[in-house]
Amino acid sequence: MKRAVSIATLCGCLTFAVTACASSDTSQDREDRPEQDAVATKAERPAATQTATGVRLLRVGGFDAPTYLAAPPGDRTRRFVVEREGRIVLLRGGRRSTFLDIASRVQTGGESGMLSMAFHPGYARNRRYFVYYVANDGAIVIVQFRATRSGNATRRGSGRRVLRQPHPRFNHKGGQLQFGHDGMLYAGFGDGGGGGDPDQNAQDLSTLLGKIVRIDPKPGGGYHVPSDNPFAGPRAGRGEIFAYGLRNPYRFSFDRRTGDMAIGDVGQDEVEEIDFLRASKRVKRPRGGVNFGWPIFEGRSRHQDGNAPGHMPPVVQRTHSQGSCSITGGYVIRDRSLGSLRGSYVFGDLCDARVRVAPLRPGGVRRGRLLGVGVPQAVSFGEDARGRVYVVSLEGGVFRLAPRR
Repeated sequence: MKRAVSIATLCGCLTFAVTACASSDTSQDREDRPEQDAVATKAERPAATQTATGVRLLRVGGFDAPTYLAAPPGDRTRRFVVEREGRIVLLRGGRRSTFLDIASRVQTGGESGMLSMAFHPGYARNRRYFVYYVANDGAIVIVQFRATRSGNATRRGSGRRVLRQPHPRFNHKGGQLQFGHDGMLYAGFGDGGGGGDPDQNAQDLSTLLGKIVRIDPKPGGGYHVPSDNPFAGPRAGRGEIFAYGLRNPYRFSFDRRTGDMAIGDVGQDEVEEIDFLRASKRVKRPRGGVNFGWPIFEGRSRHQDGNAPGHMPPVVQRTHSQGSCSITGGYVIRDRSLGSLRGSYVFGDLCDARVRVAPLRPGGVRRGRLLGVGVPQAVSFGEDARGRVYVVSLEGGVFRLAPRR
């Protein structure tokens, strides 16, 4: 598998070569200047690129085509890096070890691979965690595993399938798992691939493709459909569906303080978008049942004839003419050491190395402004138990956002 092809297609950048995914638009971008400082662990070293913005990148380490970073709730000593081939690496201080290896089950062509993981909110007690990968037959699979009592390895034979979604093509595989503040597991599935959603899956409530789903995993495998899902019960549509009208919601996240939801939906030929759902303080989750418009809309622009009932437009969008090709959704920054950046949403793009931030508010549309650091082929962002934010490069590097000394 040629690296140039795999990198250009992993998130949905189907019409760009890596060398063509450059950006030249800087005229309206501004920089932020956090004031506080932080101390790096021994395993972290400053990246080669320093900036004058008050933010720097600390290199956590090098990995084999990493796709994600996560940490269990409340665990301030462990971080876990997902590798595309089907492995999870445990970082503990300056040491690393293999936490899981299921490479023989994972397909890595096109936009496939092991793409993310999520820890159960009760992980400290039950040791349950979940992985999202593409199986050898192309299907999307979510599997539950259990860690050993020490938390430093995975129990042999503990894997239990939670959900399997057939997928007809090599692209638009989605990839994200996240537990919401409500304790439910959310997953993002692409629309089934091809150009312009040829199967019309994203607007079809009888399929999970082109959707964010919300489920309650059973301890022994499988899942329950939460009774308060928007299409649960006698309503038309699959009960698992939480939101629809998405092309490839490759990365989404919840604000660790508010529960607000931000979705990075990869565009097709013209527009990359961030969608936003504010959480209800009463139920600690966003309103479900929202239609984000694909394939009738790409960003805020009409893409096809037809109707998208209740279409909710994005709050951030960037165009391919600005150098973007495949948006990589991130996190709302809650790291106290980053000062004035707290409350800003950080995101990137597979083709434009420059990291950006933007406020997330309903109404209007924003392009984001430069943070002042760059990570080539940024395939993901991650967050640890302290709320510190990381940028993951498919080239191998994992970096933490830290204040400049």
